[in-house]
Amino acid sequence: MRLHIHHITRYHYDDSVFLEPHYLNFYPQHRSYLQVEAFDLKVDPIPDGLFPLLNIENSLQYQCWFNKTVKCLEINASIKVHSTQFNPFGFFLDMNVMEMNNQEHFGYLSINQPISSEMQVMLLPYKALPFTELLTSVNEILQLINQQWSHTVRYAENIHEPSDCFQRKNGSCRDLSWMMITMLRYLGIPARFVSGYAFNPELGEGHELHAWVEFIAPGAGWIGADPSAGIFTNEAYIPVAANKDPKKTLPVYGSYRGNVSSRLETEVKIIEL
Repeated sequence: MRLHIHHITRYHYDDSVFLEPHYLNFYPQHRSYLQVEAFDLKVDPIPDGLFPLLNIENSLQYQCWFNKTVKCLEINASIKVHSTQFNPFGFFLDMNVMEMNNQEHFGYLSINQPISSEMQVMLLPYKALPFTELLTSVNEILQLINQQWSHTVRYAENIHEPSDCFQRKNGSCRDLSWMMITMLRYLGIPARFVSGYAFNPELGEGHELHAWVEFIAPGAGWIGADPSAGIFTNEAYIPVAANKDPKKTLPVYGSYRGNVSSRLETEVKIIEL
């Protein structure tokens, strides 16, 4: 399928502010099933610098900076992609390829906040399972979250702490994904946070800007899982940014000088061509 993604991000400031360097995540990541046919990025006001870079996750990102104060920042991204049918289960586990406690995975195993005793109790049956049962364990946790936690739309940039989300029994796609990542890391499964776009009629309106999880499957690499929908990701998912830290997957992240408040507006439309 061919998709046209139109994504507008606006920041309104109560007064003039000086923007520190901002980082823009809009260009889709490389995937075997995905081809970017066209990409256009416009920033208003025109920045003094806009530099394309490859970040640590080997994703194309833009560094943006200004030498003047602004009262509004708007980023307008137009993206056309061709996504072909993809089987998310078209692999097998090869435990000889990588050790799950290898040093290269440490960043994707870190848990910064203590998890609740209730979450530990829920995960107890999976602690003793061998890694040969990894896919079964991940799928069961995926289904538990999807069935027992309600999915709400929340456009705020902050993310609920995993234990808080666990207690609430609801959360946005970002909250549920971060909770699932924490659960997987607690079980010794490397996991990272992914943000991008989802063309999924099951999610309804307002879910086009989406977040999900990727975990390491030995021999198969990063495998996507969406706790909001309870499925492993397929060609309907267009990843833009992936990182061990969800804050670095925001479409726009950076800071500004000035003791004023800001307001965020987001518009995302996805049309099948």
